[in-house]
Amino acid sequence: MAGTSEVPSAAYALASIFLGLLFAFYLFAAITFRWGIQRKIAVTRYEPPKEISPAMAAYLIENGRGERAIAAALVSLAVKGYLDIQQQKDWCVLEKLRDADASLPAEESTVLRALFPGSEHCYTFNGVDCARMYLACHKLEEELENLADSELMSSHTAVWACGVACSVAIPIWMILAFPALKDGTSLASIVFLGFWILLGGSCFVAALRVWPATLRKLISLLPGDTRPMRPLEVNDVIPIGLTASALFGLGFLVYLTSWKFTLLVVGLVTLNFVFRHLLEAPTSTGRKALAELKGFREFLSRADADRLNRENQPGQTPQVLEKYSAYAIALGVENGWGEEFASNLLELLQIDEACRWHGPNLPVVESGPIELKISPRK
Repeated sequence: MAGTSEVPSAAYALASIFLGLLFAFYLFAAITFRWGIQRKIAVTRYEPPKEISPAMAAYLIENGRGERAIAAALVSLAVKGYLDIQQQKDWCVLEKLRDADASLPAEESTVLRALFPGSEHCYTFNGVDCARMYLACHKLEEELENLADSELMSSHTAVWACGVACSVAIPIWMILAFPALKDGTSLASIVFLGFWILLGGSCFVAALRVWPATLRKLISLLPGDTRPMRPLEVNDVIPIGLTASALFGLGFLVYLTSWKFTLLVVGLVTLNFVFRHLLEAPTSTGRKALAELKGFREFLSRADADRLNRENQPGQTPQVLEKYSAYAIALGVENGWGEEFASNLLELLQIDEACRWHGPNLPVVESGPIELKISPRK
């Protein structure tokens, strides 16, 4: 197939204009949905808002992301006496103390049933058996999305779908502009080119999903950071492997086409990935709940943050989980054991999501290895 270097410069200029217009469209939509309406002023609250569980609180604070919510849900279940959490260094044991009942929020019941199917009462995970934790995480995210949809959060999927449709149309138009196509290039050549676009794009998205967990570890090692130090492990090779695969796929795309066309593909993939999250926005009811949660976080930060950070040392489950421990984790107030526990589970879920986007030449990590290993900051 002839390279896109033969495509007239005017075609690239027009494609760049389309890319700029798509960015403007996404940016306008995100500003309108997230910042266009006046935000409510947070007032210090001494109790969390009613009907907002710790898991839902984390989901709202994280703007529709569910990774931290699983940690908040587990700790909330432990506080209420449904679950016992025992963590020592690189292992974690969850023991069910009683079955879910009508007093539990739906999202917490979902987690408990997913982790303990049938008559099972004990679940251990440390990088050997994580499949059930994956299932619980994804079921929780689905439950939170269903509960929050329309009433508390809106994903504005229709707007994003319009952007994706335009994003697909742009490279297709460019491919059809190839002079080689006018000379009778075979359908197999077009499919081959599409394969490398898919490979490079999927590995690139997977790398974007998994790099945050490794970057948080690197930041925790910097002097002055107050969070627990998190040493690098073998799992941190995964983002490097995904990035290398993305570069390989995109590099071959450059060879087949040109660097201009490849940059166009990278720009489109990045735009859609970033704005998929930015288009998540709270409704008016959600903004009210967020203001109340931020007011409650202010109270927890003043009243309990220092004490919790002193008493809850990383690497070992606290002897007693207090009434608002789950909310402290959900709202990012506790930087000791709770933050460590949440970060471990967040890393586990991100690795699982990244592997769902792996390229054809990358192995799937079936068990989603993770070690619950933290070095206390001295």
